[in-house]
Amino acid sequence: MRPTDHLEDDAPRWAGDRGPGGFGPQGAALILELQKLRRAFDEEDWSPRKPADGKRRSPEPPRRRHATAPKRPRKSRVAKAIDACLQQIGLRAPEHKEQPRELARAAAPAPPQRPSPTLAPHDPLTMDLVKLAPEIPMSFAPNRSMRLEQAGPALPPPAKSATRPGKFLASCRHGLITGVNFVIKGGELAPPPADSGLSLKTSWSFHRELRTGLRILLIAGLLGGGWFFFMPLAGAVVVPGNLVVQSNVKTIQHPTGGVVAEIKVQNGSRVSAGDLLVRLDATQAQASLQMVSKQLDEVRAKIARLTAERDNLPQLGIPPELVSRAHDETVTNLMASEQSLFKARFSARQSQKELLQSRIAQLDEEVAGLEVQVDSRAKQLELIKGEMAGVQDLYDKRLVPLARLTALQREAARLDGERGQLVSSIAETRSKVGEAQLQIVRIDQDFRTDVVKELGDSEGKEAELVERGVAARDLLDRIEIRAPTSGVIHQLAAHTIGGVVRAGDSIMEIVPNSEDLQVEARLQPQDIDHVHTGQAAFVRFSAFNQRTTPQLKGTVSYVSADTSRDQQTNAPYFTVRVTLPDEERRRLADLQLVPGMPAEVFMQTGSRTMASYLFKPIAEQMRRAFVEQ
Repeated sequence: MRPTDHLEDDAPRWAGDRGPGGFGPQGAALILELQKLRRAFDEEDWSPRKPADGKRRSPEPPRRRHATAPKRPRKSRVAKAIDACLQQIGLRAPEHKEQPRELARAAAPAPPQRPSPTLAPHDPLTMDLVKLAPEIPMSFAPNRSMRLEQAGPALPPPAKSATRPGKFLASCRHGLITGVNFVIKGGELAPPPADSGLSLKTSWSFHRELRTGLRILLIAGLLGGGWFFFMPLAGAVVVPGNLVVQSNVKTIQHPTGGVVAEIKVQNGSRVSAGDLLVRLDATQAQASLQMVSKQLDEVRAKIARLTAERDNLPQLGIPPELVSRAHDETVTNLMASEQSLFKARFSARQSQKELLQSRIAQLDEEVAGLEVQVDSRAKQLELIKGEMAGVQDLYDKRLVPLARLTALQREAARLDGERGQLVSSIAETRSKVGEAQLQIVRIDQDFRTDVVKELGDSEGKEAELVERGVAARDLLDRIEIRAPTSGVIHQLAAHTIGGVVRAGDSIMEIVPNSEDLQVEARLQPQDIDHVHTGQAAFVRFSAFNQRTTPQLKGTVSYVSADTSRDQQTNAPYFTVRVTLPDEERRRLADLQLVPGMPAEVFMQTGSRTMASYLFKPIAEQMRRAFVEQ
């Protein structure tokens, strides 16, 4: 007997009105599975049991036993239920026939081994068809067997291992090699003959479909794994934004504020650059300008007078700034006043000089009188000296007394002293003349010094008044608030004639009529390292139909240098602007872009695989979890 004869001989024969092939392929497969299930329970009932203590007994030498007749097998409850199901479709379980004691002893098979928990011995999914192929018997020809093409080497028996992990690995290896050989081998079972058994027909059909399905699953798994681990997926930073004008919305304000006198526009009005929007009350601005202008004219007239006095001119001229208004009454009065002051100051200086001149003349006359007296004393002294010489000769001759000689000497000394006193008086008087002449010169010098100092102060004041005049004129010019650019009026805040506009408050906004539109988005600080100028970005306008509106491609044109903060939430953000080319905007066809329209911006970043998206966050969390604080 061949080792594979039990595939046909040991299978129970089922009796009925029609064979299993009469139920169709699906019915035949179901009947075959029920037969296998019943036979499995029969084998389980006859399988050897382990001892109660769970220990393997030591082998003992075989003892001579008397041959006994085999016992009649006992059906289990599951076997009885399966027989009942088969009988409902006209199949009866075979009757057990007792064999003679000698034949039973001779043909008694060895006790069946307990089937593997992972591989069934005759399961068509795992049995090695290559090894069993040469000896599969045919029901219609006992000497003819089914031929299988050899696809590969025979499966080696699993190595025995003493440990549970070893047994598990060996079992996995054996199952893997069996499955690979079953799926990828090129040869296929030849279809069995028409009169072959139900088991062979069902096994052949099942193996072919199973192999095809497994191949499809394997190819799909390889493609999916390749896409999962190697296909790059582009990343993106998604931020909300809105459409803005490249030149920004223009806010209309007033630096000093005022009272509203006239309102020319309203919300939604279209204006051109230079159009009048609002006129404020000009009373205060005009008064301030007139006051500054008057002070400036006075200072300029004064500067003209001081300049003439500095240069010692006989009369002053009209300043160049006032020539155009020379016939103006205000200017005429100013110049007349300065002319009078110029003459008065000149007359005062002349009077002081004339007084000093007369004083000098008086001193000169005194000097002349003193000089005459000096000459007289000199002549008297010469006469006395001559008389003293004659008296001295007479005194030497003892002709006159000594008293007379002494009296002459005394008179000569007196005259000499008076002459010296007169000379001293002449020098003192001449000194007074020099002082008077110096005072005359000092009058001009002091006057010129005062004039120059006053002229400098006046010129400084003139410059200050000029600046104040420019500011006052600018304030007067700003009384009429005009449009800085063409656009549409938005958020008008002034609605009342006579209402007060505070300094720096927003009066209205003008949305420019410009086609240079950009998308402005607020980027979170943690994403700033993924965005840079010149980076590609995609824009989707949520206000349009998403199914028919294309996604526009733009370029990041601006990234703010530092963070800004939201006025309501105080959250920091970076301002990013995306420019849309004209060819991209033309893709919108008839759709019109309006400033303020919401949009979504997708800024492309580096590419990553799906495995990186799934496993990198887990790896990062594990790395942080195992860091000691």
